[in-house]
Amino acid sequence: MVAIERLDEDGLRDLVQRTDELGVLSVYVNADVRHDPNLQAAGIDLKNRFRELQRRVTEEAGDQSRAVAAALERLWPELESLASPRESGRSRFAFAALGSGWVQRFESAMPVSPRLVLDDGPFLHPLLEQLDEGRTAGVVIVSGDNAQLLEWRLGTLELVRRLEQEYVEAPHERSGQLGGGPPGQYHSPKREQQKDRARDRAERFLDEAAIVAAGLAEERRWERILVSGGDRWTGPMVERFPQSLRHKVFPDARVLTGLDDGTLASTVTELVHDQHNERERQLVERVRDVGGSGAAALGLSEVAQALNAGRVDHLVYDPEVRYVGSVGAEGELYGDDEVAPGGREGRPEPRLTERLVERALTTGARVSPVEGAADGALQDAGGIAALLRW
Repeated sequence: MVAIERLDEDGLRDLVQRTDELGVLSVYVNADVRHDPNLQAAGIDLKNRFRELQRRVTEEAGDQSRAVAAALERLWPELESLASPRESGRSRFAFAALGSGWVQRFESAMPVSPRLVLDDGPFLHPLLEQLDEGRTAGVVIVSGDNAQLLEWRLGTLELVRRLEQEYVEAPHERSGQLGGGPPGQYHSPKREQQKDRARDRAERFLDEAAIVAAGLAEERRWERILVSGGDRWTGPMVERFPQSLRHKVFPDARVLTGLDDGTLASTVTELVHDQHNERERQLVERVRDVGGSGAAALGLSEVAQALNAGRVDHLVYDPEVRYVGSVGAEGELYGDDEVAPGGREGRPEPRLTERLVERALTTGARVSPVEGAADGALQDAGGIAALLRW
């Protein structure tokens, strides 16, 4: 099984383009052993979905249905292993061509909703959602003693740097009452001196941690930075980030120090998930709001035209909507019943969503599937829109 982070843009484009004469079966399995140690529930769910698909296929008459049913039966032993506790990955995916027989399997540390879809080509939208949500994030966990600078990507968490606050013992401490000593000389008591020195050390330590974190953010291209340090340290840490990075910083006041590696990774993943949902909400509202200014394309027709011209910077669509249309003689995309200039009809494309995604990836655009967009801020646009480069 291949780790999802090894899937590059070329591999993703190849998957988008794949088709098969008998169809491609796409399987997504939730393999979270924390709540299902032996994955018994996952295995039962997978088998039920598979048997239901077999039932529907066998109810259809014809040679094609019989060939599909036979291919499914041959494929089951390999798919069944996706729910094995011996395999790795919190979620597992498989794309299997029933006719040609090619199979690709992936694993991920991020959760996924179980799905089993038979179509002309791979059903990639849950995979695209993971790749979009799983973009690299920096994680800064700060306390009074140290700062952990970690990197999160696709559900995995790696320690990049650890900074310890150095304690330097003062050569001497002055004791006595505040204001004691000869006239004109005022000395703080020992406890006050210690507090002042601890406060100065903490200020310098936070400054250092912010400088190191900002450098890593630029070097490693962190798209968001999660900062957590309890009620005492979160705010002061956030304030020390340079203004150029402040829009990427997301504070969380809970205390994460002392968590074991597995719990910390799961907790951070949940934080990233919440932040991603908020970012998606802001994204669709932004696209909707700038649509009339020429900075965005709204609706299938405008998006297809912008993709044809290579103008799309960020494609947003609802994966629950099945967009249809046609492909012109030169590869142009047209939505619904639209035709090329001059009235030339293109080749009908029932999987237009995949062609839109493929064109976006080919032209270097970012792709964000947003579930519920067609029922929310992009309702009037049919759930599909795009931010434009020009």
